Amino acid sequence: MKGRWLVVPTVAAYATRTLRVPLAGWSLTGEAQGVGPVTRRVYWIDIASPRRPETEVVTHLLQHLPEMIPPVLAAFRRVRRGGGPTGVGDRFTVLMLGVRRGRVQVVEVGPTHFRLQTLRQHSESGWIEFRSEPLVGNSYRLTVVSQVRASSWYDRATYLLGVGILQRMTWESGLRRALKVSGGRKAGHGTTTVEWP
Repeated sequence: MKGRWLVVPTVAAYATRTLRVPLAGWSLTGEAQGVGPVTRRVYWIDIASPRRPETEVVTHLLQHLPEMIPPVLAAFRRVRRGGGPTGVGDRFTVLMLGVRRGRVQVVEVGPTHFRLQTLRQHSESGWIEFRSEPLVGNSYRLTVVSQVRASSWYDRATYLLGVGILQRMTWESGLRRALKVSGGRKAGHGTTTVEWP
């Protein structure tokens, strides 16, 4: 009989998307599975006079993602059987801020980009893409684009109360580490956030 009183509030929380748990396993999630507004965040850094080409830096980011993101903010760990390079279908567990676990899956890889899609129980539902594009002269831009909705109303509240700032620090730190890998110098950087219903 102990703990039965938790059943009704837990079921209600799940039904209203206040709380989400992976009842359907670790399936891919998109914006349609989230709640609240769609949020598109873009973080970028312009690199001048790089020693390594943009395709090499993007490949390095994918193959060394756990080392490229500060673990105190988001500890990435690849989950797969066997060795070999990271590719489409591979998954990462992410320990966010040392308290929240999530998973993402590599769904697309190209010479100048790769995309990760969230899996159930991640705090967001949608995708994150790392990409590069050439600029004038011997320079290029590295960009992280995130287009997601919160997975639950609780996750939306935590984002508004400060997790969004920590998320920004995570991706900007990753871009600064990519700058070091490139061997170039920073020519500019920025971030934008847009939300729509």
